[in-house]
Amino acid sequence: PTGTNGKQRSPRRDSSARLGASFWLVCKGSRRYMSLIAVGTLFPAIPLAIVALNFRYTSLAGLMRQITSQLDASTLNGPGQAVLIDELSVMKKRMTLVKYALFLCGVAFIFNLAALYLGYFSLSGMEPVMMALTILSMIGGISCFCVETILSTKALNLHISGVLHRDATGRDGRA
Repeated sequence: PTGTNGKQRSPRRDSSARLGASFWLVCKGSRRYMSLIAVGTLFPAIPLAIVALNFRYTSLAGLMRQITSQLDASTLNGPGQAVLIDELSVMKKRMTLVKYALFLCGVAFIFNLAALYLGYFSLSGMEPVMMALTILSMIGGISCFCVETILSTKALNLHISGVLHRDATGRDGRA
């Protein structure tokens, strides 16, 4: 093949140019192709987020049970008991946020499956709507997770302040 200037073009460059042109034609001309790539990209990520959030939920529940049993079994009064109660209230807020994050990620997975189904079978123009709902649900879930992470720092600071207070006054509560 010859180029526009009459010189011989290399077959390698010619095939890569055709490949590049066909890729852009497919991407520009077919919204379905790009949507299925986006849906396929999120498909494995959402369950991984759900698993990570579920581990967080399970560990929070275990910590709440442990603190509750400490409060029930001990005769703590004063600052020690107040710190444990404050930790429990922060954990309750964290548990609620993790629960919402899990719910929203689960809804995102359902929307993602619907987008995959609609895109694969070319049933309607609803696929972009399902993909948008997937993304919005993930934004909500990740936002809840970010707020929960901020609260976990607050809970850790409460715990550390309780330990430092206990060490300053002595183990038996006297200075």
